Amino acid sequence: MEKLRKIEITPGGEVTGENFFNREKEFQMFKKRLGSIQHIIISQVRRTGKTSFLKEFINRNPNLPIIYVIIQGCQNEGDFYKEIYKQTIKHCKNEKALEYIKKKWNIITEIVPEIKGVKLGQVLEKMEQIVDKLENIFQKEEFILFIDEFPDFLINLKERENIQSFLGRFRDFRNECTKLNTILTGSINIYRTVTKLGLSDKLNEYRNFEFPLFSKNMSLLLFRCLLYSKDYILEKEVQKFILPYIEDGMPYFIQLLADEVIKINPKEKKIDINILKNVIRNFYKQDEFGLEEFHNRLKKYLKDENLEKPARIILSHLSTDAMTFDDLYPYVDDLISKEKLNELLNRLIDEAYVKKADDKYTFLSKLLAGWWKEKKHFDRR
Repeated sequence: MEKLRKIEITPGGEVTGENFFNREKEFQMFKKRLGSIQHIIISQVRRTGKTSFLKEFINRNPNLPIIYVIIQGCQNEGDFYKEIYKQTIKHCKNEKALEYIKKKWNIITEIVPEIKGVKLGQVLEKMEQIVDKLENIFQKEEFILFIDEFPDFLINLKERENIQSFLGRFRDFRNECTKLNTILTGSINIYRTVTKLGLSDKLNEYRNFEFPLFSKNMSLLLFRCLLYSKDYILEKEVQKFILPYIEDGMPYFIQLLADEVIKINPKEKKIDINILKNVIRNFYKQDEFGLEEFHNRLKKYLKDENLEKPARIILSHLSTDAMTFDDLYPYVDDLISKEKLNELLNRLIDEAYVKKADDKYTFLSKLLAGWWKEKKHFDRR
């Protein structure tokens, strides 16, 4: 059970070790799932700590044969399998893996000659060769493959035909790799991505692992822990004041707000309400307040899809009011179709801008809503 302790402020960075917060229940459930389900998808919007969770799980389970691959930068199917192969070799060379493979060293080195010093690329060049080698490995020895940013890779493939071909061959690959567990994750909804393309059957053996946002109590405790790392404390009435700004359960925004407190550098170690009001005002006035990377992917999507203007209109309305789909559509009906609006709203959910509850859309974070209203307000028509 988590308690008040010092946790370093690292907005936007991966968090492991002593700075990792909570998730004990999720660790237990995930490990249990690994023992009973071969293929898993971890789903949640971006900046909720999925990658940190995976890496901390690896750190806590050094005896499990886990290969972690982030494929966001892979541009084609060949890159995808080369990255898996490269990380498989890296894992087998890692000292942490020696305990697992020492009894099987001759078998492993026969399958993966690169372990003994052969440079990757000198032995295998063609994708088909790499796939054959991986299938040979994962038919003979048990491994767990974490594939991070999977939907981003699908988007990089661009054409539906390319995605369909890849998913079909990837399914065949999984069927051949009888001793391999695969875990897919990413901040763009994987199920929605493949369903939109009519390709959900290519991933139908996967089971979903819910990765919840923090509760109100955990959100507040994380904020207190971050400030406590600099010896700042919050009394009860101050905690009550700040809770609505962080109760969304998004660790990224909680980290950002704590970082703003440190920038003010209060002389008193007891943070009062006036200090937090100043922090929030400063937060809203900044141009990007550390969200450059957070915004960049959405900006690219909106530009590519010609959705900048309808997105700004929608977000301007939602920064003030909760609205249904039918409330929103009349404001953009001359710009996009209902189908396109639904796609846009889903993408805004995946990008952690908005959430949907009881058929109404609102900003996920009160902090982001306030910043948008202050800095990006648009003609609401």
